[in-house]
Parts: sequence; C-alpha cells; structure tokens
Amino acid sequence: MAYFKYFPNTVYNAVDVNEKKYRLVTNILRRIRKKIEITNVSIFEQYFIQDGDRADTLAHQFYGDSTLHWIIMYANYMTNPYYDWPLTYLDLQKYVIKKYGDPNGVHHYEDNDGNIVDRYPQSIGANGFFQDTSGPGYNAVTNFIYEEKLNDKKRMIDIIKSQYTSQIVREFKKLVVE
Repeated sequence: MAYFKYFPNTVYNAVDVNEKKYRLVTNILRRIRKKIEITNVSIFEQYFIQDGDRADTLAHQFYGDSTLHWIIMYANYMTNPYYDWPLTYLDLQKYVIKKYGDPNGVHHYEDNDGNIVDRYPQSIGANGFFQDTSGPGYNAVTNFIYEEKLNDKKRMIDIIKSQYTSQIVREFKKLVVE
C-alpha cells in the first residue's frame, strides 16, 4: 500500500490565483497521528539500524513490501525521515562539519559517570578564593562524539510484527478519511 493512496482529495488552484483553474489533488497535508496504545509489547520486535538501512528496505525485509515503510516510521513516532532516522557514518561526519566546523572541537566535559561538568570545577577554599577541584576523571567530549551518541540513540527501533500490519493499515485507512 502506498502511503498517500488512501488520503482524501482536495480542490487546489494549481496555476494562478487569478485564473481560477482548479484541480483535484491528493491532500498530502493531511496529518494522521494516533498514539499506538498497545499493552501487549509482544507485537513488536526490536531492531538495531545498521548503516545503510532505510525504512523502505526494512519494510521489504520484514513485510515483503517496501511501500509499508510508513508503518516502521509510525511505530517509532518518526515523522521526518531525514532527522528522526539515524545518519550513516559518512553523513554524520558531513553534518558535524557543517554544524560545528571543527568535529574535534570540545563540545563539553563529562565526569567518569557521564555527567556534564565545567572544564574546571571550582570551589571556594578556606582562604576565600576559588580553588581548582577538577582533578582526574574529567573528559573532553568532542563535537563528533556528542553528535554520534545522539545519532546512536536513534538506532534501536521497534518493528511491528508482520501479522499485525493489516490491522495497522485498516486503522490508518479509517483515520485518514475521518
């Protein structure tokens, strides 16, 4: 099933506002978002997204139909395939360079427990002056490592088991025409 196949049509002036030439087009601006309220988590299986995986290739792998890619996105509350899906390693490198300039620049510092800290944590000493308490155990986290951790959090997703896809498609059809 193609994602937009069941969307309603709308009248649209596709040429010029002054010419009044209307056409019937698919209303792609129609948004459907219903939270999946499932108490039985056994309808899902977890999957770790590898570099190069895409929603359509996973839909083909799990459902035998690449047009069901939207079910994978839906199950994981993803609305934007460019920002909700993890980037490949090469695309992540490009993104970090574009965003920060220097991928090896320091983004922040963390202690051994992964808590963000100041570079030089300080306290007021007995003499009333600041004294450095940083000591060992404070690590610089580069821009690339920071973005890589965020990207990797997107890699574990839920895949709805194939026996439940027809139910999801029926529900979607109902919601889109309402």
